[in-house]
Amino acid sequence: MAQFRRHRRRGLTLIEVLLVMAMLIILAVVAYPSLSAMYGDVKVKAAADQVRASWTEARARAIEDGRPYRFAVKPDGGDFHVAPDAAEFWDGSGGGNSANENYPAPHIDEGTLTGSITFSVPDNLPTSGEWTTVAIFNADGSCQSDVEISLKEDDDSTPIVIRARAMTGAITVKKQSSGGE
Repeated sequence: MAQFRRHRRRGLTLIEVLLVMAMLIILAVVAYPSLSAMYGDVKVKAAADQVRASWTEARARAIEDGRPYRFAVKPDGGDFHVAPDAAEFWDGSGGGNSANENYPAPHIDEGTLTGSITFSVPDNLPTSGEWTTVAIFNADGSCQSDVEISLKEDDDSTPIVIRARAMTGAITVKKQSSGGE
């Protein structure tokens, strides 16, 4: 008697492959909102860290150099500029008197926030050309006035508020409360 032996197939059928792909797509669609919520504010937090580092550097340089340093931004944009608070650094001539023996070489920092992050600043801040002065750090480590700005992204992520206290120059960062503070 001849026995027919069944051979095992070594591949997958098209229906099996499509079924697995459909399950993976459904899983991705279900998981995306929670992953998006978890990582949604990462860019804004990174930008806030960048601004805090720039403020801290400006404050430290003001103390070290014995002269005030200014932090200015282009409102509703992502560009910022840090330099000594003297007209020659802000008039567009690109310099300043580096031969001044009273002060060491100035620290000048220009940067742009990553991605689509923008500054949101109060309307009552002084402007100098295209720059709006946000904070001036004095040589004693204080800030000229209490300062509060926020960083936001184009999407619906929560804005982050950065503050500098006038008397101490202390810099704090926190998420904006839902009430808009």
